[in-house]
Amino acid sequence: MSFAEPAQGGYTTDGVELADGGQHSGAVSHVLGPMGQVSPAGWREATADGVEARELRLGVPRPRLAADTIWGRLEECVQHLSEPFRASEIAGWFRRHYPDVDERSLRTHIQGATSNVSAESRGGFARRPPLITRIDRGLYTRCDRENGPVATEVQPPRERKGRRQSSRDVDIEGAVTAYLARRTPDARYTSFDYCFNHFQQNRRRMAVWYQSTGMEASCFHLAFYLASWGMLRGSSGLFQRSAHHLVPLIETIASAPDEVWNLDLDGYDTQRIDLVLQTAKDVRRALRPVEASDILVSKVMLGVFGCVPAFDTYFKKGFGVSTFGRGALDQIGEFYRANSRLIESLRAPTLDFTTGKPTTLLYTRAKVVDMAFFLEGGYPG
Repeated sequence: MSFAEPAQGGYTTDGVELADGGQHSGAVSHVLGPMGQVSPAGWREATADGVEARELRLGVPRPRLAADTIWGRLEECVQHLSEPFRASEIAGWFRRHYPDVDERSLRTHIQGATSNVSAESRGGFARRPPLITRIDRGLYTRCDRENGPVATEVQPPRERKGRRQSSRDVDIEGAVTAYLARRTPDARYTSFDYCFNHFQQNRRRMAVWYQSTGMEASCFHLAFYLASWGMLRGSSGLFQRSAHHLVPLIETIASAPDEVWNLDLDGYDTQRIDLVLQTAKDVRRALRPVEASDILVSKVMLGVFGCVPAFDTYFKKGFGVSTFGRGALDQIGEFYRANSRLIESLRAPTLDFTTGKPTTLLYTRAKVVDMAFFLEGGYPG
């Protein structure tokens, strides 16, 4: 195959012009590399920004593209879900059936597959027949292609007033989706995933000395997670300590009863809230002589057990509470019960440290609530 440069600055191959606006034949497109060669990695894929590439139409079979694969799987997904369904339910279906699909790419495809958004919002998918129609904030039905897309615009969210205690008052799905969209293996807050994975997978070995998954690894996992989440700032007591200071805390964690390890928001009642508060006291005691704040204690419990949200400034502002105590925990339990179906659907898998891929371990319900109100409270990142 040979290339020649035409007068208009395009390229030709075997007499087929590649200049913009030229005539092409065939069903498959290659993208030209910088030196005019056909790039094997340049199979044209519809992208979110709609950037057009120069194409060469060739009559050869087209390979299976990531975009086509996700689109086809999305079409399969919406045929199986009961209407109406949420974007989080689509994401949950993909986690169960196609866990290899990147969640950010999936969200782009969901936007591109929606019938009643602008062509600009659909990006490179605007020429494809839509698959779904948005009927409310985060709520969809299958697209009725015979009767056309729904003509009405989605109503803007209502102004929030008072304490945010229901899904009508806070966009749980939107906040969690925004949080997860920034989650990559190297991202700051993915330290939670690695810490949580370590303790959940090594409950019986975390405090054993001279083992790869034992005491030393446990101290370093917890220390780096706490540092990532702002607990080792210069004003904190832990700033003046090494990871070895956490040894008594790891021993306390290792001796925690099974009820603590199995505790989550779906079990919040009077007795189990007592257990949360007792565990907080044990954690606080194990960190002495450092005076552990409610923020530090709750972050430790979230990163290890996943049984309670972290009571930092953003969460407390977003949820409308001021202290880590029984009253706030009662409200968190009530919030979960009022929104249990949505919260369950948003339980994403953690990422594995070695592979960067999703594990079989899901975020706890408390972690989902923590993510939602961390952003709802105004976190600027």
